[in-house]
Amino acid sequence: MELCYHSESCNTRLVYGETLNRSLPAGFSKDVHVIFLTNQKYYDRSFEKINQLFATALDIDWYICRNHLYCNDLTELQELLAFLEGFPKDHQYLFVSYGNEGVTALTGFIQQTTVLPSRFCCLPVSLRSLCKSLVKRREVVSQHLQPLLAVNNLPQDIFYDQTITQEQGDGKLVDFLLLLRAGLVCDASFLKNLFQSFPHQQAVHSRSFASYIQQLASFYEKRQTEIENYGRLFELAFYQVANGHLLSANMKRMMGILMQVTWNQQVTPLDLDLPKFFHWLQAVGLPVVLPPQISLTEYGVAVLKLTKELPKPTLYQKIGIRKAANYPTSEELIQMATAYQQIIGE
Repeated sequence: MELCYHSESCNTRLVYGETLNRSLPAGFSKDVHVIFLTNQKYYDRSFEKINQLFATALDIDWYICRNHLYCNDLTELQELLAFLEGFPKDHQYLFVSYGNEGVTALTGFIQQTTVLPSRFCCLPVSLRSLCKSLVKRREVVSQHLQPLLAVNNLPQDIFYDQTITQEQGDGKLVDFLLLLRAGLVCDASFLKNLFQSFPHQQAVHSRSFASYIQQLASFYEKRQTEIENYGRLFELAFYQVANGHLLSANMKRMMGILMQVTWNQQVTPLDLDLPKFFHWLQAVGLPVVLPPQISLTEYGVAVLKLTKELPKPTLYQKIGIRKAANYPTSEELIQMATAYQQIIGE
């Protein structure tokens, strides 16, 4: 299947529902020098297979980023620039993202800013990197994960092969989390459909998400910044607390989403049964309990500090219906922490 994805003045061709060898057009890499950006685990898994699919290229090079979720940082950018320094400027290049979300962001940034004549393509390895490929803004972040540099750039082509994404194991739970995030921001009926279709963890692991791609692309066309920012203030605060290292990067993101929806519920009640929602998340295998070593009081202070540096989070009067963008107050954060602890206790 194929659809044309629009984001303001940018257009992207998204091909999905086919394996890569069937979806890549004949001669796609002919007469170009292909540069893959990837993570070590994807390089180890697919190096030979991917090279064979791009066998018509003039040449193929791989640049391997760290496996970290936010590998699109200044250090990685500097090392990538050093890697590209000796490449001839009289060739045509194809920059291909074949990695996690950080790789997707970094690939889009470098292709837009390099002097090498090139185009940009994404081969998502997960639903997460597919979502990131649909985001126009490409950021390089600081060591504190705040934006340092940014450009607007969408890939000309996205080829989503779900046989690749099926190999990720527990990564499907994190993909599912991003479906939930899109539902919380955009559409209560979409969220309800997820609740009915995925009642437990086995369903998440055994069922394909391919049927949601068209709807997800539609959400990102209209509200990509809002979706990407949902939970971000609350997520980054976990990097500032003393025992934040006890949470993985994806756990920090999940807890950030949970904290935003809990905060929203205290300020403006949503059409959402929050205890039932938390119980469902546990049923599908998403852990919702913070390690006891993380102080919610310290966490609240971290959130307040970040309000000076990050955009205002959005409050919703109902799922999918915006009310306003506001920073949480100290009183609201206390109410949020109390409500969260009460739900977890139940």
